[in-house]
Amino acid sequence: MEVLKFVIVGHVDHGKSTLIGRLLYDTNSLPEDKIEEMHKASKELGRETEFAYLLD
Repeated sequence: MEVLKFVIVGHVDHGKSTLIGRLLYDTNSLPEDKIEEMHKASKELGRETEFAYLLD
């Protein structure tokens, strides 16, 4: 498997963590327990799934 390295930059609250979390989720690069933690944290806060919770 080829390793791809890239940098994400942006201002505060502009979706950097959400973008990275979504990329990890969409490429099936996360263990199931991390996905469950993300859904649980989002539900506890009364929000839809927040992919940023995977990183923050």
